[in-house]
Amino acid sequence: MKNTKSINIIRWTASIIGLLMVIFVSFFFIGSMLEGHNKPGTGLDTYTIITFVVWGLGLAGLLFALWKPGMGGLISLICFVFFNILVAVNPNPESSYTLVLLIFLFPSILFLLLWWLKKPSNKIS
Repeated sequence: MKNTKSINIIRWTASIIGLLMVIFVSFFFIGSMLEGHNKPGTGLDTYTIITFVVWGLGLAGLLFALWKPGMGGLISLICFVFFNILVAVNPNPESSYTLVLLIFLFPSILFLLLWWLKKPSNKIS
């Protein structure tokens, strides 16, 4: 029998961190859109749009992981790894990669750990 207390701690930790990340990014996204609406400019290049779409899919994966930890954790992990790669190889000379972006991988890994701990074992007793 698996320790349900540790599973609940992992579930709540992953859920709270994932939701806080989604809410935090949503506030910045909304603020950026409002600022962009007030000061129209040249817009974003295609590379930046692709990067933000991948990041948005990763955040959507975190929300999906609240219902399906395995699938949502996998979607968000793949998207955030791809996002980090895109940001690291960004062709824009004015931007730089920061290791802080790796923090987005943490709740994805916790959701995958939760899924792995909850799946029924294939042992024959």
